[in-house]
Amino acid sequence: MCGIVGLKGEFKADTILSMMKIIESRGRDSHGIYLKNQENIIYNNNFKFSDFKVDDNTYNIAIGHNLLSIFNFYSEDELLNFQPIKYNNLILAFNGEIYNYKEVLDFLKSNLYDDESPKSDSELLVKLLYYYYNKNHNLLDAVEYTNRIIDGDYVYAVFDGENIGVTRDKIGVKPLFYGENNGLEGFASEKKALWKINIKDNIKSLKPGCILYNFREYPPKDLISDYVSAHNHKYETYKKKLDTLLNQSVKDRIKNIGDIALIFSGGVDSTLLLYYILDNLNENQNLTLYTVANKDSQDLKYANKVAESLNQKLKVTLIDEDTVRHYLDKTLLAIEEANLMKLGVGMTIFIASHMIFEDNIKVALSGQGADELFAGYNRYKNTYNQGYIGKDGIKYKRFKAVECELRHDIENIYKVNLERDDAVSMANGVELRVPFLSEEIVKLSLNIPGKYKIKNDEDNIRKNILRDLASDKGIPDYIAYRNKKAAQYGSGIDKILRKKVFKNSDINQYYNKLVENI
Repeated sequence: MCGIVGLKGEFKADTILSMMKIIESRGRDSHGIYLKNQENIIYNNNFKFSDFKVDDNTYNIAIGHNLLSIFNFYSEDELLNFQPIKYNNLILAFNGEIYNYKEVLDFLKSNLYDDESPKSDSELLVKLLYYYYNKNHNLLDAVEYTNRIIDGDYVYAVFDGENIGVTRDKIGVKPLFYGENNGLEGFASEKKALWKINIKDNIKSLKPGCILYNFREYPPKDLISDYVSAHNHKYETYKKKLDTLLNQSVKDRIKNIGDIALIFSGGVDSTLLLYYILDNLNENQNLTLYTVANKDSQDLKYANKVAESLNQKLKVTLIDEDTVRHYLDKTLLAIEEANLMKLGVGMTIFIASHMIFEDNIKVALSGQGADELFAGYNRYKNTYNQGYIGKDGIKYKRFKAVECELRHDIENIYKVNLERDDAVSMANGVELRVPFLSEEIVKLSLNIPGKYKIKNDEDNIRKNILRDLASDKGIPDYIAYRNKKAAQYGSGIDKILRKKVFKNSDINQYYNKLVENI
């Protein structure tokens, strides 16, 4: 995973470099840049900041890329992963993974005139983009058609010499922010890169599936809500299909990786992922579990119990007030928001990913999304009791109310959870992968009736179909049917933040002073 930035307007080369440097944690293995004005082009996709010579020319377009190399750096295939990548007249900067690589490759082989197979996701993507671009030389159309074919977690920017398009995956797993100030328009993987060049007001998050084309946002052709159909299968049919898709999603996200981390709470979501990982782990892969908890928490108790029963290596950071204060500033700067709830969850992932970074592991899996897909939070029980007003203004009741809220939560998970989680993990140079949020699992889950997720107004554990699947896979009932406890509460971080760190101070004032020093 990587970090990308871009600019349009009038600026010097050191402007784009300053944006790249402030988000260097997203990719330290190599850096690449494309700069263009009416007379000159600078293109270098493999340099170190200390070696890059800045000139005094003014440029009109720039794209920058920080590379986090997941595989063995400088292997033969990895050479083609340096970015931005150039193919004919297209310049591409890509942050993400394409999980249906083989299907896209087969499509290209049957439609492209050249027979040289791409050796990286970025090369595959730029060739697919050019295939559609070459039909009518319309970059917007090329991006739209490309997004219909690829399945993955991604953000990418593509430039054809005149137009620039930036887009984001349909779920919003990977972040992209954009804004404008005094004629200078920019986009970046993190807000702080825009802050660095004085784009601070009205920064927008590109909506999932949307295309930012010449800095105008175009909506996707299909939305998350379009995934809902009228199909109503039997319980066992849904459960079997969910099992198949979860297995495939995990398999896709761990293939070709040597060392794998799992952020582990000992709850049903992360334990399910553990079982699927073990089902697909090969002899050359190593797995380590990481838990963040206070010494008396249920998370620690059950994480230890599961790890011991499966003979898995578990690493733990115990939480106390000193630990929270130690990670406070770094986590706040990463999430770029003075929000106590996000801080509590974000710090849990920040600390876990810091442990992972110290072990020189670059990919971690997380159970994010399971609660929003399968009604894990207690508030869904309240929705069942009280009803929910949908976008159409109709008040839905009971199971329909739950289904409506779940759909709303998945549509908004990118700004509520995913941007935070990506920010805190990438602040440590760790790529976070979320198997529950594959496009196919989201499609299936939004069509599973609410009655299979929450039983009634007294259902205190919820997520019933997921828990039954866990039990079917052999996960002990004390885990499969364990009560849900949010990460910030299970770790004890939320209590320390509210009762001690910010008991007599204002988080907004603290955060504003922190940001002033960037």
